[in-house]
Amino acid sequence: MKKFLRGTAASLGLLAALASGAAAQQTAPAPQDGAERQEGKHRGWGRHRRGGKDGLRSLARLNLTDAQREQLRALRESRWQSTQAQRDELRQLFQARRQGGQLTPEQAARAGQLQEELRQAAENFRQQALAVLTPEQRTQLEQMKQEREQRRELRRQRREEFRRRQPPADTL
Repeated sequence: MKKFLRGTAASLGLLAALASGAAAQQTAPAPQDGAERQEGKHRGWGRHRRGGKDGLRSLARLNLTDAQREQLRALRESRWQSTQAQRDELRQLFQARRQGGQLTPEQAARAGQLQEELRQAAENFRQQALAVLTPEQRTQLEQMKQEREQRRELRRQRREEFRRRQPPADTL
């Protein structure tokens, strides 16, 4: 009888542990209609990988004067407003692709054209922003860029070393 009770108690304990584990693994349902995420915002690396909203995150470390900060803020705002229509149209095209699965050749060509226009606007902004900096600040910015590239190369080398040390996936 004692063995039966112990076995039953152990089975019930195991069942309770499994049930609580399954309940803990369940996740809340995804929010509907973008309630938690604003439309058009990236969830992954997005802006961080490119260096901030305008690709010039390093400028914050250059000890800018108030006048330089104001000029850069005005440039950023001007670029944001001037590219609003292109960004909206591109967002609509990509949204259509996500919903329908495929863009028509005309839509794909238009998306490429919009992306090129946005790239050109970003490059123009970078050139205007660099013009606001003093020669010393531009030199410092170039040094920061080189240091960043060196760190990136070091990470790439470490990643390659790690991959070489890992056994092939088919042997696991």
